[in-house]
Amino acid sequence: MSRGMARAYYREVQEEILVDDEWEFAEDANSVLIPAIPLSVERSASSDSISSTQSSVYSGLEDLSDMMCNMPEEVLNGTANNITSRVDIPIVSRSSIAAVGSSPAQPLSAMSAGSSDPADSASPSSSWSSILGKRKTEEPPDNSLSSRKSARIGDAKIKIHSIAHDRNLQAYFDSKNISFGVQWLIAKLVTYDLLAYEDIIIPDLDKLRGTNQEATPRVAQVFAACQNSMGEEERFFVKEKAVLSPWKELDREHELALAMGNSFDGFQRQADGWYGGKVHFGATLKAIDKKTTTPEYRIQLSPPELGSSSRLTRQYGSKNFLRVKVPRNILNKPQHGLVEFFSQHFLLCGLVYRAFYARDGSVFLVATDSSTGCGRIPSHAHPPPPSLEDYLDWHNPICYNIAQTVAKWSSRFALGLSNSVPGITISRENIMYLKEEDPGGPDMTDGCGYINKIALKGLRELLQWDTTPTAIQCRIAGAKGLLLLHPDSSENCSDVPRVWLRESQIKVKYPQTQKLSPSHLTIDVLRSSHMRSPSRLAAETIVNFAENGVPHSVFIDLMKEGLDAIVNSLLDWDGPDAMYRLWHSVARAGAVVGSRLAREAGGEARSRGFAVKDDDIEDDDEDDLNAVIEIPRSVAWWGDEISGCPSSLEETVMIMLDSGFIPRDCPVLADKLRHVLKTMVDNFVQRYRIEVPMSCMGWIVPDPSGTLAPDEVQILSKDSKFLCPDGTESNVVLGDVLLTRHPCKLPTDTQKVRAVEKPELRRYTDVIVCSVQGTRRFADLLAGGDYDGDKAIAVWQPSIVSHFNNADLKYSHPPDNLSENFHKNTLRVDDFLEQHQGSSLDDLIPRLQSFLLGGLRDVSSVGKYSNLHDVAVYTLGYAHNETIRLAYMFCNILDGAKSGLTVLPEVIKSDTKLYHKRSPEWKECGEEKPETNEINVQRPKGMTEFVMDAIMSHARKYRDLKLQQVDSAFSKHHGHRDSSLEKPWQDAESRVRRVKYSNEYAALTMEMELSKIREHVEKMREEHKKSIRRSFSGLKIERRQDILRSLARDFTAAPDLHAFFSSHRRRWQGSRLPTHIFMNAQTPLVNSPGMLLCESLG
Repeated sequence: MSRGMARAYYREVQEEILVDDEWEFAEDANSVLIPAIPLSVERSASSDSISSTQSSVYSGLEDLSDMMCNMPEEVLNGTANNITSRVDIPIVSRSSIAAVGSSPAQPLSAMSAGSSDPADSASPSSSWSSILGKRKTEEPPDNSLSSRKSARIGDAKIKIHSIAHDRNLQAYFDSKNISFGVQWLIAKLVTYDLLAYEDIIIPDLDKLRGTNQEATPRVAQVFAACQNSMGEEERFFVKEKAVLSPWKELDREHELALAMGNSFDGFQRQADGWYGGKVHFGATLKAIDKKTTTPEYRIQLSPPELGSSSRLTRQYGSKNFLRVKVPRNILNKPQHGLVEFFSQHFLLCGLVYRAFYARDGSVFLVATDSSTGCGRIPSHAHPPPPSLEDYLDWHNPICYNIAQTVAKWSSRFALGLSNSVPGITISRENIMYLKEEDPGGPDMTDGCGYINKIALKGLRELLQWDTTPTAIQCRIAGAKGLLLLHPDSSENCSDVPRVWLRESQIKVKYPQTQKLSPSHLTIDVLRSSHMRSPSRLAAETIVNFAENGVPHSVFIDLMKEGLDAIVNSLLDWDGPDAMYRLWHSVARAGAVVGSRLAREAGGEARSRGFAVKDDDIEDDDEDDLNAVIEIPRSVAWWGDEISGCPSSLEETVMIMLDSGFIPRDCPVLADKLRHVLKTMVDNFVQRYRIEVPMSCMGWIVPDPSGTLAPDEVQILSKDSKFLCPDGTESNVVLGDVLLTRHPCKLPTDTQKVRAVEKPELRRYTDVIVCSVQGTRRFADLLAGGDYDGDKAIAVWQPSIVSHFNNADLKYSHPPDNLSENFHKNTLRVDDFLEQHQGSSLDDLIPRLQSFLLGGLRDVSSVGKYSNLHDVAVYTLGYAHNETIRLAYMFCNILDGAKSGLTVLPEVIKSDTKLYHKRSPEWKECGEEKPETNEINVQRPKGMTEFVMDAIMSHARKYRDLKLQQVDSAFSKHHGHRDSSLEKPWQDAESRVRRVKYSNEYAALTMEMELSKIREHVEKMREEHKKSIRRSFSGLKIERRQDILRSLARDFTAAPDLHAFFSSHRRRWQGSRLPTHIFMNAQTPLVNSPGMLLCESLG
């Protein structure tokens, strides 16, 4: 530490903390006795070092550090009657464990989720201490760790990993009330080695006082040397930043928690519609490049951003959760040691975080009340974090969910993390339970309950839906799945909101004596019912149809029709409303309007029906956790406010059409439209996404009336959106129809049924109603589906349906010996608790974490077996026994986290040896080909032509033909210049010539000005060429935006127009630049107003 640093540190100590060489604390009548603490503080630095404590603290300040960490709160904060309480580390020092749940026990009504299982009815006490027995008491450890150091603490052998924490500096953060947002941004710099805590000058912290919204912008100024120089100008991107800026949200959460005090029970929806839990704190795991037997990692923080909310973040607050993204290259390592790494305690900004769930390459951590070595929790900890055991019990009390495997119990934490929006709250007595009609028979309604009309209307008004939906996907209490409009008209006439739940929907049970919080009783909405038509077929669905009798020519014809529709709609430039039609075609091609709405809706985009991603084949993931992955500098697909240019190529074309340009006369617009067309044609061919005009996609739901026969369905829409074979449109589908869903790997995953219309089901629109008659749930035939939010594609295209034949139902049953391929962890919760009776919580939690973090194990097997199945289909045949086995292997691995199934090592080795080959050529079309000399797997000569090979061959030829048509259409208008764009430059040159006759000196000055502009434009053209290389389009969209925005800033920064003649300056500032000076063959655009350089991102 520099001498200047030491002086600043001690000066701050003397000014703010020291009252005398000794402190006496008087006894307050309303508080416990605080003993006098005689402590002499040296005025000069000691020569002794305290590095042995593994703390990045300042030399000679050990006594001061201890003094600050044990000092009463009123001294640090300057308040006499506001002592922040804390809970000592439960893992080490507490001898008794708190009872399950934080709410006092109260009698339950019929709301409690009882079970017919005798194991559940005989649940033990909910107290953790009653399970674990009395534990030994130990001294609390000294956890004064510097960033990223690990150490074992005492006999407890607790492994600590410090993400970013300094005990001494934390005391100053607390004494100066530095907001959590500021502390996070400082910690982020520390995790990137751009700043060390010991380099922070204490007086600088005064500049960072204030709320999150006030103080966080000043972090970049105080630590300017640590910041990346590439930053947007403050006057731009206000709207973009506001959509994802977290600071105002954090302030509101903090203020509300303080106001609620001890009565705090979550950030539920307020009278003005606000609710909490929308700030995402993320990080990325990085491998430390060290040649050690045990992998070592560090965690690098990301800037927080505003996004979607979840039940857990609303209950405990945004800043109490941390999501760590684990890169694929680490996950795929055979001995990554991730479960062991994330079983540690993590220190960050004065709090201890513990991992409690992992899935899809993300690990979720929650802040706890465990001790960091100081005798208090940080001042920013409002709401205060829970103990880990209280947290687990609030969402998923282990003692009352014992009749299931530990693996399944662990998987239920995904329900609390699902992206959702809080809807209306249902009183406990109005949550009803439906009895199973045939307890011993098949579950024909798995995952779907009821909701009455008044409740749906309330949700519509609250969430601003255009219409009242037929069904919603939601969470309430411990249940999940769909809630469908109740079939009883008398229930729908009631003015009391009610819901009805089935046993199959209840995933978490709560004790009958526990009072449920408002968060438990709120309908957390994931999505509302909607139906899209037409839909598109993915490659695996095409293969299924072809293997069940549909000729290859049908798909080839549909492919050609799709390409024709794309090209013709974007080359239609003739007629009085041609540009209007072109605008709409481009908007539809780029999903521009929906993307705009989704960007501005932020975290509520999904619940409000603003879809961004193409989810034709993807189910509405019941536990979708992909809210935020990585936070870059700019926000994806937001336009550049400096240049005025939108981010997407399609939106850029629309803006130019809005401005009155037409592709026939404007080469810049024509060039961009040409690139839109070529990209769409290439993507259509490479992705094999064939649109079927007579098709739709929507949720499948069980028939609430029981009137549909076993082979019947009803497909009804609010609007006339379904294309009929005679060319008309209707709101109902009648006749033979194919139903399928993703993943479509078995011959029976598509079923031909008959679509009918039933008077009893006339209210059930925008869903696909399936029969509940028969011996098996119909959804189960479709890739093992249920009714908790699974989507199905319905196809009534005559050329497809007429040729399709249902496969033998024997393929819908797994092979008899399938279980021999797996190891199944069948350990039940009750057995687990019995095994650990009398164990300490220190021992129990890591063992629970081995299940909670099970999503980090064997993550590559899903993709591996999908590829092995593809090879088997191609080389053995779709219905071959081995192909069927591999399909079931894939499906079981997909659900392995819940079922506890893992593939036996010898089975993986055998299957890999037989089927691990380079993918067929058709599958690599459009993908980056692997760097290998291995040839693509070949189709055996004795087998018929594979449908995807046939489509690939014809698609490539037809693509080339259509691209020739595109090039021909644009070549007619290539080479001429747009007079509107050139006019300001031509006017200036003409003005120089006129002035030259009367005032040669003035003309010379004007020529110099024009020369400066020309030189700047040419210089920027060269910079543009250097920045936009061939690999540019492969970069992430956010990175591309950053590069282009930097070019736009540089372009507008020069030349200095204040040195120009005032009349000329006014013209240049309102003009479009002479684009012919720097225009290249692909992407340049100067957009109004001003001399603004734009670049498409296509």
